[in-house]
Amino acid sequence: MTLVLSSCGGETSTQPSTDEQIDGVVRVVADDTQNFDKDRYTAAAGSVEIEYVLDGFQAHNLLIEGFEGEMVLEVENGETSTGSISLESGRYVLYCDIAGHREAGMEAQLLVE
Repeated sequence: MTLVLSSCGGETSTQPSTDEQIDGVVRVVADDTQNFDKDRYTAAAGSVEIEYVLDGFQAHNLLIEGFEGEMVLEVENGETSTGSISLESGRYVLYCDIAGHREAGMEAQLLVE
């Protein structure tokens, strides 16, 4: 729909690209179809703030592979949860560990630069 409006109206989309942060916060949106809104997110090295938003009602959580004991964000019924974690430059994997959710596609890359 955005493409149609952009083509007809001559305006450019102001939506962030797949790998942009919004106000320095990595915003991850989950939905009831067991998906994240993006396949890739980026963040600056150091303290990474993550905002986990549920666009739906089904319970989900968000973990970073290898850092499960350091941060777990949980959402249900349209909630938003935030947290921060210190990460060095590298590639990380975000996922939901509720049974069957990761296998259904709730996994994304986090590139920390």
